[in-house]
Amino acid sequence: MAHEILSVKLYELEEQLSRLSGRIHLSETAGHDQLRQEIRALSKECEETEWTLWEKLRLSRAEVVAPLARTYGAIEQLIQKTKSELETQAAGREGGEAAAEEKILLAEYALDFALEAANRALLLSMEAIDAQLTSQEQERSLS
Repeated sequence: MAHEILSVKLYELEEQLSRLSGRIHLSETAGHDQLRQEIRALSKECEETEWTLWEKLRLSRAEVVAPLARTYGAIEQLIQKTKSELETQAAGREGGEAAAEEKILLAEYALDFALEAANRALLLSMEAIDAQLTSQEQERSLS
C-alpha cells in the first residue's frame, strides 16, 4: 500500500517540478505583461494549495498530523517574518539592479531549500517503505 501512495505522491512532485522548470523557462522568455500575468496565476495557485494543505491537516484524525500542523504553521510564520524583514531592507536601498540581484539570490536559495525538502521527502518515503517491508517480513516469520 505504501508503495502505491508514495508513487502517486512522487509522481505529483515530478509533475510540479516539471511545471516549475517550464515556468522558469517561460519567465526568461516572456514579455513583461505575460510574466506579471503568470506571477498572478501562480500566486493564486499557491494560495489555493496552501489552503488545501491546511484543510487536510485540520481534518486529519491521525495523531502524527497535530505536530506537523504546528510545525508547518511555525514555518509559515517564520517565512512571512523573513519576507517582511527582507522587504524592509530592500526598501532602504536604492538601485533597481541591486534589488533584482538580491531577488535572484533569494530565489536561488529558495530553490536550494525546495530541493533539500524534496530529498528529505524522498528519504522519509524510503524509510516508510522500509518500515512496511520490515513489518511484512516479521508477520511472515511469525506465521
